[in-house]
Amino acid sequence: MKAISDNDAGTREALIRAGLDLFGRHGFEASSIRQIAQVAGVNSAGIAYHFGGKDGLRQACAEAVVATMKQRVFGAAAAMPPLDGLAPEAAVELLLGIVGRVTAFATQAQESETIARFVLREMMEPTSAFETLYEGLVGPVHGQVCRLWAVATGMEPEAQDTRLAVFATIGQVLYFRLARPAVMRRMGWTTIDQEQSEAIAGVIRANVRASIAGMRENRS
Repeated sequence: MKAISDNDAGTREALIRAGLDLFGRHGFEASSIRQIAQVAGVNSAGIAYHFGGKDGLRQACAEAVVATMKQRVFGAAAAMPPLDGLAPEAAVELLLGIVGRVTAFATQAQESETIARFVLREMMEPTSAFETLYEGLVGPVHGQVCRLWAVATGMEPEAQDTRLAVFATIGQVLYFRLARPAVMRRMGWTTIDQEQSEAIAGVIRANVRASIAGMRENRS
């Protein structure tokens, strides 16, 4: 097997960054191989060499999103040990920690905009890349967070209300990424720095606590 040189790895990474950006901004069909190579600053033959073509690059982009999100945000949730014996309040604290990490990434990480555009297109017009995103990230992470939510509330992990509550929590965070210009204008912010990010996370954490308390009350 041919070893991957530093130059090869750098070219591959540059093409993935360019693919994420252009596929997210303009869509797959509207992003030509020449445009992608130009943005990446490499020869257009590099796409065929590294990925076998544009479809392969799109797949590599999805895999890069999964890897980045697991490493930067969801690693602790995806690799969490069995939850048997975990106290409800400990589960709540783990959930609030996840909210904090996701919010910080969504509002402050530079690459969050590029990732959000790419993922949103795949959610609206699913391709094989969506399957990679779902099987590698969305399904496993959502499932694990549902299990935490179940410990916190006493509900079943796969109950409809549990799954919807977790999706609703994720949606709150995503709004502050997808509607960032509207949020900043309405709040009178010129940027979203750590202070503003913490304020956002604090509101979402309060909503999570209230949702959990309401589900516990409904069960009693």
